[in-house]
Amino acid sequence: MSLKNIHSKLTDLDYVATDEDLSNKPKTPFSEITLVEKWAAFGNLLQSEGELNMASIINANKPILKNNQIVFALPNKLMEDQFGIIRPKLLNYLREELNNYGIVVKTEVVHEEVKKYIYTPQEKFQKLVESNPDVMLLKTKFGLDI
Repeated sequence: MSLKNIHSKLTDLDYVATDEDLSNKPKTPFSEITLVEKWAAFGNLLQSEGELNMASIINANKPILKNNQIVFALPNKLMEDQFGIIRPKLLNYLREELNNYGIVVKTEVVHEEVKKYIYTPQEKFQKLVESNPDVMLLKTKFGLDI
């Protein structure tokens, strides 16, 4: 992996289809099962081409089909940025394989809930009170400190 390879991938115009008129192209309906199969095939194609990082992003999650829009959930913004590099190639691949030139791939970042750690004795006590309110009764009845 070199800077020249990365630059060539970024400037590769073979897969960019933003100016192309797709209104006359077919829009054959497809199922989510077919989409997942083609999505996995694209991941395998990337893997066989040696683009392991991009293949791992594609295989990170399964796409969801919503009204001819493909929604792909990613765990963080960095993966979403990396996905943006491969998106045009993926879009062209899916359009050809599914024979539907009206599809759109959208991404969404799914943030996982951050776990709060308990450090101080007061926080530990509050956590105990949340799980068992009788602990507060014992503290007040016996005049205990934290």
